Amino acid sequence: MRKIIFVGGIHGVGKTWTCQHLEDTKSISHFPASQLIMKLKDEKPNDTDKSVKNINSNQDILLSAIEKYIHPDRLALIDGHFCLLNSNHEVERIPMETFQRIAPCAIVVLFDTIKNISKRISGRDGISYDYDFLLYFQDKEIKYAKNIAEHLCVPFLKLDVAEGFDSFTNFIDKLQLGKCKK
Repeated sequence: MRKIIFVGGIHGVGKTWTCQHLEDTKSISHFPASQLIMKLKDEKPNDTDKSVKNINSNQDILLSAIEKYIHPDRLALIDGHFCLLNSNHEVERIPMETFQRIAPCAIVVLFDTIKNISKRISGRDGISYDYDFLLYFQDKEIKYAKNIAEHLCVPFLKLDVAEGFDSFTNFIDKLQLGKCKK
């Protein structure tokens, strides 16, 4: 098991912002999965299309990037996804094997109102998604995140981003003290 807290949620939920805040306040290294992948591929991110053409090969690249860029003895936050949009713009689960190989010490999934998520995506990326689709996507993301945590027998936190950081920082403190229950 690595000292990685995997922080997931759908596009626009606030993963990177939340993790950057925790990086600043808790001095925990933060790595967006997409940036790790792009760094190893030596590519620039495409912010206008959220679909992923080959989910499995991207996960292999992510695993290689984790090995290369993340110090194994320091607590780190990786923000990414449990489900992605495939090339047909369908919600597809990232293979369980990916999370087994990442071997995180904890799983956190962020959620927010669909209205807030839609507003963030539209403002940041200029993309508009159907309300029901985002609701479906977020529901699949949350359920699969919990399933992954149960499968890996690691602590799990479902965090409403509107509630702030207290429950997340308490969760991290308990992890560092070894007090989190599985």
